[in-house]
Amino acid sequence: MKDNIIEGIPVIQNKQDFVITKLTIDQIFKYTKYTSRILNGFDEKGIPIYNGEVQRQIENSRVNKIADFLIEDPEATFPTNIVLHIPLEAIEEQVEYGNLVKIHIKDKVFSELEKKNGDVYITIIDGQHRIKGIEEALIRIQKEIEDYIKTLRKFENTDLRNKLNMRLERLEDLKNIELVVSFFIDKTIEYQAMIFSTINRTQKRVSQSLVYSLFGLDLDDTPQKTALECVIKLNGHENSPFYKRIKFYGGDYSKLNSPPLTQAAMVKSIVGLISESIRESERDRNRLRKELLKRTEGSKKFLPFRKYYANNDDFLISDIFYYYFRAVKEVFKNPNGQSYWEFINNNSKTENIFHTTVGYDSLLKILVDILTIENKGASVDLEYFLKYLTKAKHLAIDDINRYSFNNRGKKFLYLDMSLAIWPSDYIKNTKDKRLQKLRELEQTK
Repeated sequence: MKDNIIEGIPVIQNKQDFVITKLTIDQIFKYTKYTSRILNGFDEKGIPIYNGEVQRQIENSRVNKIADFLIEDPEATFPTNIVLHIPLEAIEEQVEYGNLVKIHIKDKVFSELEKKNGDVYITIIDGQHRIKGIEEALIRIQKEIEDYIKTLRKFENTDLRNKLNMRLERLEDLKNIELVVSFFIDKTIEYQAMIFSTINRTQKRVSQSLVYSLFGLDLDDTPQKTALECVIKLNGHENSPFYKRIKFYGGDYSKLNSPPLTQAAMVKSIVGLISESIRESERDRNRLRKELLKRTEGSKKFLPFRKYYANNDDFLISDIFYYYFRAVKEVFKNPNGQSYWEFINNNSKTENIFHTTVGYDSLLKILVDILTIENKGASVDLEYFLKYLTKAKHLAIDDINRYSFNNRGKKFLYLDMSLAIWPSDYIKNTKDKRLQKLRELEQTK
């Protein structure tokens, strides 16, 4: 580690990937610390959202035993991994080179840690007792050192001087103990709970109640859990357009060209069609499914998946994603018949906007428009979406000047698809705002 850069080795186990490195205790405390608050996610402005009802508690007796172990045993070791989580909101840049990866952490991660009640962005999945025990050991030794110094200021004593030197040496040794650390990147709280459960299940039986209480989750259904199950299903089905396509779940991608669409981003997009906002989705965690049939007064946002979740029709959410994106895959092809959705030669190198997060966002927005117009309540099939998307099949998706891999290209793709599917004369309002937006976009460089 150098300054605010974490350097490690990417590891893949059963199609799950993480980064492994070694950090001294002193370095770990520059990135994280124990906190009882449960970080569930971030709002639209990147501000942390905490579960106000659940506190992640630790066993003080266990912490004290670890502290005793570190202070008294000169050969104390921790061979097992500390497991931490890094959200995208904490990452400035991530670069892979050779067999290593560099993660550049944002300055706010460090500035918040320095505050008394600041936000802890990099959180502990497994190892909170060890980290808290280490912290306790350092506090105790530092207190002993201060007491020795105060006493020696009053009168010199050889025995006390020797004890002081021993404690100073022990403090330095502890700060420089190297720990093996695994970093998981951009995982949902449900996925973090699954990691914790998996790690501890191999050592001793861990009750699901403990897992959910530690991570602020409810044993009952939640929109986040439904979205996660939907993403796992889409990624695992061999005929799915998302099969092995989602980052941090799909394992058959080269290190330099892994897909930009993450499991967490996809879960977030699905939850966004169940709940009115990220903050509201945290409240929906604690509500019964049927309670989501009611909307808050003044709510206008169209939430096509809310009724499916409320009525226990989760399969319809998976079906819609499956058939809609299969239609995208079948409709949009280059002159050689190659689908723009597919990666050429099974290589995840980005060739067109469909291979990017912004492309996914535009396609999802078109999907919502389709569902808005018909307000479809019954089950859907491939033909249902083909009748819409076929109208836009002439678009040259590989035109990266128009459909660039940024917000501008995202707007072009959405407007072009929307106008192709629903031409201007289809809209009753003669002043079509889409045309105005398109003209403004074409005039800007």
